[in-house]
Amino acid sequence: MSDANLARLGFVGDCSKLSSTAKLMEMYFEAYLSSTERGITGVFICDGKRVGQVLEGDEGLIDKVLESFKNDGRYQNLSVFEKQKTKIRLYESWQLHIKDGIIMTLLYPQCRSVVNEINADSTEEILGIMHSYSSLVQSH
Repeated sequence: MSDANLARLGFVGDCSKLSSTAKLMEMYFEAYLSSTERGITGVFICDGKRVGQVLEGDEGLIDKVLESFKNDGRYQNLSVFEKQKTKIRLYESWQLHIKDGIIMTLLYPQCRSVVNEINADSTEEILGIMHSYSSLVQSH
């Protein structure tokens, strides 16, 4: 990929309307597929109610991923807090940081290498920072 096409996109949203853990795991798996199949790196973090994501890759491809999330009823109140061209990737791979990671790896064993179990307090704090930053960016 040409450096001229490399971009970073960060956004946050809400996924609290999902009715079950299985639906949440399905959403995680689809986020995994939509990124890894396109050669997109970054991080997806979710506490079951709020979601944050940073994507790095071809600008057109990450725009398509964002558009697919905007059209997906499981995500609400999506707000972009960063979109910029870049010359380097901050993320070497795509990572899924979630609580209940063990459930994810049981349902979708192919995701084992990208799932990172993090404790609920850390997840909540990181998502809080992402959402606060998004609000700050939107207000300017």
